Amino acid sequence: TQKGRYVVDAIVNATGLFADRISEMAGVPFPPLVPRRGEYILLDEPAGNLVRSVLFPTPNPITKGILVIPTVDGGLLLGPTAEDLSPTDKEATETTAQGISQVIRGAQKLVPKIPLTQALKTFAGLRPEPENGDFVVGPSNARGFYQAGGMRSPGLTAAPAIAQFLAHEVIAPDLALKKKSTFKPKRERIPHAAELSEEEWEKLIREDPRWGRIVCFCNTVTESEVVDAILRGARTLDGVKFRTRAGFGRCQGSFCTPKIMAILARELGLSPEKITLRGHGSELISGKVRP
Repeated sequence: TQKGRYVVDAIVNATGLFADRISEMAGVPFPPLVPRRGEYILLDEPAGNLVRSVLFPTPNPITKGILVIPTVDGGLLLGPTAEDLSPTDKEATETTAQGISQVIRGAQKLVPKIPLTQALKTFAGLRPEPENGDFVVGPSNARGFYQAGGMRSPGLTAAPAIAQFLAHEVIAPDLALKKKSTFKPKRERIPHAAELSEEEWEKLIREDPRWGRIVCFCNTVTESEVVDAILRGARTLDGVKFRTRAGFGRCQGSFCTPKIMAILARELGLSPEKITLRGHGSELISGKVRP
């Protein structure tokens, strides 16, 4: 690797769209993967009052169709599309005019008066579509190399069961593994100010004044929550967002982004120019406007 050589007893190939390339590096056959792009529209909180459960159209052999999905915080998620791309387009996560139009048409078939004026953002993701149309899970013909690839829809739903199967039914017998008695499968979640009572919040502020400094007003996220996220491994704006919901609100980070960047820079000992949205290549600023 770029950080040196590692010697291990087992490798689980869970590299998504690149599982075929990683298998090739290990000399293991893998069915070719086609990137299938799905585009979405996220609507703001008031729109969630329109539906109370996930609305599905009639699925077809390619996709389950454009869904209307209530989100946990009261909004609506519309999508996805299912567009097969070239095998070389494994990082084509941009949205398209055609794709978003398809999402709108599909959602309006289920909810004709859907309030598109409440759209917060659009985004796209890629999922791997194996040539054989099925997951590739289990041992391979190379000792110690295990497959968890081709996670086509519904790979997310199946992921916990796949992990249990690989760990307990495949890898553990091969390596004679035993579960650690001290292993803790769960960790306490980051407390969120928005979910606290006034008394609970005031108590935390007395213990740590950072609980009183709101960084994200849309979702009531405090400086203490951002720092906690960094201590738990967040190194980017998206890392903080996914742990705290700062930046997920109505303004989509226009207010809190500079504040979160400053906290990341301070806690990580970095210059603001080194702070990224989601890793190398997604830097937000190049330098100071004035000396």
